[in-house]
Amino acid sequence: MSKESQELNEFLREFQDPSTVPEIHAKRQKLIQNIEKNTYLNEYPSQLSIMTSLDELIACFALGGQFKHYYRYGSYDLCQKQREKFWFAIKHGTMIESKKSDLKALEELNDKELENRVKIQEFFKKRLMDDKLKGSSEDIWDSRNELREYPFVSK
Repeated sequence: MSKESQELNEFLREFQDPSTVPEIHAKRQKLIQNIEKNTYLNEYPSQLSIMTSLDELIACFALGGQFKHYYRYGSYDLCQKQREKFWFAIKHGTMIESKKSDLKALEELNDKELENRVKIQEFFKKRLMDDKLKGSSEDIWDSRNELREYPFVSK
């Protein structure tokens, strides 16, 4: 195989489905394992507002939301994530979110309130995991751990 063919194959490999590239797949799985290991349910939101979910759903279906999605992805959005969140909020959420100071302590919650709180936290954790499974630029680029003094000047 010629050098040009090898370079072309390497270049085309960058545009393949990331789940078929072993390095990217391994990096994604490691990220997901870190999230599962290092996060606790109480680190996720414990309440969900029906009104906020409805606002997000309406914003998605609005002209601006559809235009933005069409510009970015070349298709109209069916707003599936927003619909799922809205229906989940109908079942487990409250009409309005309480302020942090108004939240009850865990000991003060009855069984149903505690169960709802856990379901909401699991919902947000699952959503984060699904987003991470889809992939992002972090599959290709490593995040910088230290601040560069002159970030736009090459070394």
